Amino acid sequence: MAIICIAGTSPGIGKTSVAELLLAHLPGWHAARVRVADEITGADAALLADADFRLVSSASAALDAERERFLAAGAHGAAVLLAQPRGLAEGLKAMLAHVPAGAHLLVEGNAYLWARDADVSIMVIGPGPSGKGMARAKNSVRELFRKVNIWLWNARTDPKAEGFFEFPLALAKMGFTETVSNKADYHHANPYKAGDSGNAPFTDAVVQALERSRWRPESDEFLRRAGFDV
Repeated sequence: MAIICIAGTSPGIGKTSVAELLLAHLPGWHAARVRVADEITGADAALLADADFRLVSSASAALDAERERFLAAGAHGAAVLLAQPRGLAEGLKAMLAHVPAGAHLLVEGNAYLWARDADVSIMVIGPGPSGKGMARAKNSVRELFRKVNIWLWNARTDPKAEGFFEFPLALAKMGFTETVSNKADYHHANPYKAGDSGNAPFTDAVVQALERSRWRPESDEFLRRAGFDV
């Protein structure tokens, strides 16, 4: 199973929209949303109650707006994992076991990377709530920076006016110089706008990152099984 994880520097940064963009280019993939600790909303907390974790599949009668967006974007199946911190590891095992054999999974949520690694890890970044300057990243997010393969500025507006070009410098000041040393892994795209000039380079970068992580000499077998045209 190949796994792509989409994390973000702050709530509302556009992780689900980026997932929708990728699912349109990942035929046959499954999707999941993971929420734990302070990421859980009041409605999710009521559903989780005192359980260590709760896995809600696409076959459930319960509705989840983000899961419905995954399915509408082309996911063959979608699930939601809600977990207490103590139940995250077991919950992720259950979530992965729920994916059919031979299928691949796109995960939306920082919590996945707290407990596991992915073949490709994407960090969605962008302006703060005021619309200007980099969104402030909590320590729990900064802990994930070294796992990131691809940085994506969610360019809902002109990146030049929002701090896009200042973000690598900010990362370097935080001590993460190596994360911005390869320009090919740093992108801007607008998942809300079909045909945005940054969308295709970003999706191509994800394909290439998958290829690097699972490549077999003189063989495109993995990419064909993952659903890509090669």
